[in-house]
Amino acid sequence: MPRTFIPLALSLLLCQPSIGQEPLDIFSDAPSLSAGFVRIGTWNVRHIDLVPGADSFFAGNGREADLAILTATLAKAIRDMQLDLAVLVEVQPRAGEPDRLRQVVEHLNSGTSGPWRFTQTNIDYDNSTDPYGNLQFGVVWNSARGVSIDPSKTKLLDELRQPRNAAGTLTAKENRSPWLVPVDVQSDGGLKLSFDMIALHLKSGGGTPQSAEVDAITDFILKHQAVSPRRHLIVCGDWNIRPDQDIQGRGRSRLMKMTVPVAGGSLMRILTVGDIRPTLDEWEQLEMQIGGFQSSPEVAALLPFSHVDLREDGFDTLLDHIAVSRTLDELFDHPVQVTLSDGTRDVRNGIEIVPPRITQDKYSYLTDHLPVVLTLRVAAAGSADAAPGPLRIVAAEPNPLGEEELFEEVHLKNVGTQTVDLRGWTIRDASGNRWTIGAEDATVLPSGTLSRGRIVVIRRHGRNMTLTNSGDTICLFDQDGNLIDIKHYAEAPSGKLLRFE
Repeated sequence: MPRTFIPLALSLLLCQPSIGQEPLDIFSDAPSLSAGFVRIGTWNVRHIDLVPGADSFFAGNGREADLAILTATLAKAIRDMQLDLAVLVEVQPRAGEPDRLRQVVEHLNSGTSGPWRFTQTNIDYDNSTDPYGNLQFGVVWNSARGVSIDPSKTKLLDELRQPRNAAGTLTAKENRSPWLVPVDVQSDGGLKLSFDMIALHLKSGGGTPQSAEVDAITDFILKHQAVSPRRHLIVCGDWNIRPDQDIQGRGRSRLMKMTVPVAGGSLMRILTVGDIRPTLDEWEQLEMQIGGFQSSPEVAALLPFSHVDLREDGFDTLLDHIAVSRTLDELFDHPVQVTLSDGTRDVRNGIEIVPPRITQDKYSYLTDHLPVVLTLRVAAAGSADAAPGPLRIVAAEPNPLGEEELFEEVHLKNVGTQTVDLRGWTIRDASGNRWTIGAEDATVLPSGTLSRGRIVVIRRHGRNMTLTNSGDTICLFDQDGNLIDIKHYAEAPSGKLLRFE
């Protein structure tokens, strides 16, 4: 979006936001997730700044009052989306301005102290004389939800900047450095999820610098995921890759390259293009049907507001991207089933674009991007390569032909080297309802033990846990409450045995 530089007259008084400023309500409230889930958002907020025309949109009396509304609005948006962790791109437009990210966090905390924490980069990306050159990253997280980040361990990946001379010295800041952020999430029951997060902001326009950036980051991911023990990896931010473009290797080919293809598959899974309509194939079909994207009613009808910007000054995507490593496949549930605060259950997609409640012309005063949100389950403690437990969930029949209260079943296999005493083990769903293995299972497990290599069928027999036909998560815990295995299914046809091996 074109921007106009507005001269500033700063004073020490500007360093304090107006916490009481009334925010705008731009997103619907998302229901709270139960323990054991974490919501991660990525959002290019297009500098925490004002664009031309914003002074007539905001109700403040002057620039700083308008900015107080904007920072309060961004904070309310993070709350309304129920984010536990948010990556914000372009948080600080100029040196010498008040710390806008700090102001957002103070609104989140309703003051200078509270559970919300933040950290941010502080570098000149493109041109130190350009008022919009400091395209900073920020991360905010809710410590009350068990999320923690050690700012001393974040790393700006300057080695991915190109070009360099023969001695390896950086000769130009042509590319933008990604930011590596290690994240830990603790949840109830001793569950833990640890992963590395890479925040990206690729160059706009799809030219040569972006191509070099994509090559550098894919090579970094390849090396990162080759180290043992492997860590989960999430790559998010403003990729500036349009899936409709494929001129000179841009667009779809660069998105495919970001999956980091290897023998037998890919290391990463791009979610917002593959899992949210329109898919890559649909983009290509639209391009063939229309003969290039133009601002037209036909395109507007086919591609929703959440994907494109059809203003008069050109066609642009509003969509950021998220990719997750294949190590996260079992934790990224599609759909995810959770228990809401009112006790009801909700099936939601694991990845979503959050649509605004206001029209695009109004929303453009706030930001030209829409947040992309990823919902993950929290895993058992340990790394992605932790040694497996002695039992595995190998099959389930959530939708039997007979009475579900009696005949729903889960199949367990002893994959260890020793006989396992199963008495006191529990099978649970995503809401924590359980079957405790015991007297009900005496007919199939008379001794209470399972020999190595053997499979036992555990039926419901009236116990309160329900295997939901539309999709659910099955968790296996040992006698000490340790999570040993977890499986997810999306749908259960009648009479079909679902196999997980």
